[in-house]
Amino acid sequence: MTNIKTVITGVGHYLPEQVIDNEQIVKMINTNVQFITERTGVLTRRHALKNQALSDLIIPAVTNALANAQLAAKDIDLLIVNTLSPDFHDPSEACLVQSKLGFRNIPSFDIRAQCSGLIYGMHIAQQFIQNQTYQHILVVCGEMLSKRMDTSDAGRNLSILLGDGAGAVILSGQKSTSKGIVDIITKADGNYFQLLWTQSPGTSNEHFFGGDTNSNPHFRMNGRPMFEHASQSLIAIAQEILRKHHLTLDDIDVIIPHQPNMRILDAVIGGLNIPIEKVALNVEWLGNMASASLPVTLSLATESGLVQSGKLGLFLGYGSGATWGACLYQF
Repeated sequence: MTNIKTVITGVGHYLPEQVIDNEQIVKMINTNVQFITERTGVLTRRHALKNQALSDLIIPAVTNALANAQLAAKDIDLLIVNTLSPDFHDPSEACLVQSKLGFRNIPSFDIRAQCSGLIYGMHIAQQFIQNQTYQHILVVCGEMLSKRMDTSDAGRNLSILLGDGAGAVILSGQKSTSKGIVDIITKADGNYFQLLWTQSPGTSNEHFFGGDTNSNPHFRMNGRPMFEHASQSLIAIAQEILRKHHLTLDDIDVIIPHQPNMRILDAVIGGLNIPIEKVALNVEWLGNMASASLPVTLSLATESGLVQSGKLGLFLGYGSGATWGACLYQF
C-alpha cells in the first residue's frame, strides 16, 4: 500500500459579475418572488454575459487555483473537466481549456458525473496519484446554466434556481503528511435517469441537433422524486462513510455540500442533525450552479476561514443520472 497521500494543494473559483435577483427572474419566467424565495431559498444568482462562453469562466478559476498552489501551467500532469454546459458539443471542453491555458500535451478529458463531478474527479485523481502515474492533477467543474434556462412553464421550477460559475481544485501527491483524502465513496443508479435529463442533442431523438420544437433541448425534472432520492441518498452516504471510519458527525468540523436548493439542504441538515455552523452554504446568493457548486463552495469556505488546516471535512454531492458521492478529507 502506497504511503502517498492525495492532497488538495490549490483551489480557485470565478463568478460572473452580473447579479440576477428574483425580481429580474420573474420578468423572464411566469412565477413570483414569494414562490422562488419560499420554495428554493434562492435570492440571487450570477449570470454570465451573452458574449461569454464557459471557458471564459473556467480560465480565471484555474488561474486562481494555480496561484493558490504556487504552481505553473507546466506543472499539471492531467486535466479532468466536468460540465453539462460546454462551449461546444464536441470535442471535449478539457481539450479547449488545455489549449487556452497553454498546458503541455497532457491527457485531458471530460467526465459527465453532473453535480457529483468534483467528487468523481477527485476519486479518479486519487487513483492516478496513489499509483504514482501523475503528481499534480487539475479537476475543474464549470457551468453556464443561464444559457440553458427554459423560461416556459414546463421548465420554470428548475430555471429559477440556475446560476453560473466555475471552480478548480488541484490535487497533488505528498508523502509524510497527515493531510489529504481519507476516503471517497462514489455511487450511481441509472434507474433514476429520468429524475432530471435533457433529450437533445442525443441519438434517442431523430432531430438530434434539430433546434425545432421536437428536439427537446431543455432540462426536464421530476421534482418530488428528485427531492426524495437526493436527500435520502446524501443522508445515507454520509452515514456510510462515517460508520466505515468509526466516526460521528461530532468528529466532522466542516461540511462542503453541493448546493441544489435550500429545501434539499434543509432535509439533509435536519436528517443528519448537523449544526448549521458546520455547513458551508451559498445557495441563497449563488443559486444552483450544478457541478460548479462544490468546488466554488470549497474555494469560498477556504477564503472565509471555515476550512482551515487541521479540520476534518466531509464533501457531499448528488447529481442527475443519478450519481452521488462523499469524500472524507483531512485539511
